[in-house]
Amino acid sequence: MFKVENVKKRFGGVQAIKGSNFEVPENKITALIGPNGAGKTTLFNIITGFIKPDEGDVYFRGQRITGKHPFEIANMGVSRTFQQVRLFKYLTIFDHLRMADDNQDTKLFKNLFARQKVDKEAYEKVLEQYGIERGLDALASELSYGQRKLLDLAMAQRKQHKILMLDEPVAGVNAVIQERIENYLLDLKQQGETILLIDHDMKFVRRLADYVIALDAGVVLVDGEPEKVLTDKRVLEAYLGE
Repeated sequence: MFKVENVKKRFGGVQAIKGSNFEVPENKITALIGPNGAGKTTLFNIITGFIKPDEGDVYFRGQRITGKHPFEIANMGVSRTFQQVRLFKYLTIFDHLRMADDNQDTKLFKNLFARQKVDKEAYEKVLEQYGIERGLDALASELSYGQRKLLDLAMAQRKQHKILMLDEPVAGVNAVIQERIENYLLDLKQQGETILLIDHDMKFVRRLADYVIALDAGVVLVDGEPEKVLTDKRVLEAYLGE
């Protein structure tokens, strides 16, 4: 699905990504693991066009996407969430879902003026499906952090996509929301979705991931099946403090 070739990135005097090489398999859940500073989110931002690498290339389904704008990569079928949830605080849940379904985030007013043409009952079912506990007319600013995470996930999944990229999907949420998100991702896994996620919770990664990539400054220490990676001595020393 994705192929990352010798990607390097420096921020001032810090070499954040020293030379990253890995591939993301199709129809599986792949986890990028590592502590703060391992380069996970930087790689996410490079893959999705928010940051340009100093060196190296990224390929999506065989096509070079290095240097493309984020909206171009998104339109190719790459849907992502961010570590810090990015919603429009003064727009409603309905507005956000409508934009996701239209796959036209850049044409905001067009989407909003077309809202009466939409069957709201279908969106009520989305709220139930994702466990969003507020009504469609609730503003994003009125949602708790966990509920914003659920809406963010719902939007990412409903956009036309070939891969979901989730940056710490359960970070900072309570146990109930985490279980809800985990169960939903397991359902997507059963449906054959391709998912690339970042998370620090090794138990969460072990339960969900088919494939794990352990990073150190963007360099792959080891990759493979979860049990192989999570019990590797280098991973235990570098990431788990053992």
